Amino acid sequence: MTGTVVDVTDADFETKVVKTAGPVLAVFRAEWSGPCKFLDPVLVDIAREYANRLTVARLDIDRSPNTPPKHNVTAIPTLHVFKGGKIVGTLIGPAGKNDVVRLITPHL
Repeated sequence: MTGTVVDVTDADFETKVVKTAGPVLAVFRAEWSGPCKFLDPVLVDIAREYANRLTVARLDIDRSPNTPPKHNVTAIPTLHVFKGGKIVGTLIGPAGKNDVVRLITPHL
């Protein structure tokens, strides 16, 4: 729960996302995707505003191709909320800040 967006990879996803004590918003994205780039400033805002209650983690599916299939990611952006090692909320596709807030709020 750093207040910044944490970049994660196949190597550290389990540790930094799945096994983290509090809720984690995990964002599966790609650099070449317009909707993913649009989401980046939203993630920064969310990480800052919810710094003491939520970790925001971002995974590039091209650089880390092994993790997305393990979590049923078939489209980007996909946002999963992990809590207690389980996915408790999901949002797929383009999203604005209000959409992300609606996704995370029940799990804080």
